[in-house]
Amino acid sequence: MLLDVGIGIFAAILVGKAFTLELGPLLVGFGIAFALLPDFDLWYILLRDGNRDHRAIARHRDLGHYPLLYIPVGTLLAAVFGAPWALLFALGAVGHFVHDSIGTGWGVPWFWPFTNRNYTFFYRYTPVAKPLPKQMLYRWEHERLDELTDEYWDPQFFKNVYGKLHPLFLAEIAVFVVALLALWRAGHAGS
Repeated sequence: MLLDVGIGIFAAILVGKAFTLELGPLLVGFGIAFALLPDFDLWYILLRDGNRDHRAIARHRDLGHYPLLYIPVGTLLAAVFGAPWALLFALGAVGHFVHDSIGTGWGVPWFWPFTNRNYTFFYRYTPVAKPLPKQMLYRWEHERLDELTDEYWDPQFFKNVYGKLHPLFLAEIAVFVVALLALWRAGHAGS
């Protein structure tokens, strides 16, 4: 989530520069919201079940994570409010999907509706006791996601990633902090 917030901040900075817009709370807030929006259903699942239903958590990407549909439709809807908002939406969404394709979860179905496979790039977190082979691209059959989730679920995921300064967490913190610094710098550039 911190990484998505950072993505939203960077998107707002880029859109502000591209369209010479003031980098105010509205632009930054919508940048962050657009970068978090594909996970709208995750918040409901977590509020409803906490982290007890690991299949539901893994499957939250079944609703808002279809880039070939989500990005063009959302960008067109945002374009009603102007080109800056369309670009802000597109950057936030693309950044979110790239983030969800590296590290955790079972990737994103980048080419849906043409294929039902999910794709993960470079790295996929698994418990130490059940490592996956290291490769550049992982392809997961959508029909096997529940089985894979059961096999590779780490009930101590939050503790093992966020409680032990795992490289995934460090990357999230780094992007977030650099985004905050870039925002601060952009806000002081005109002073």
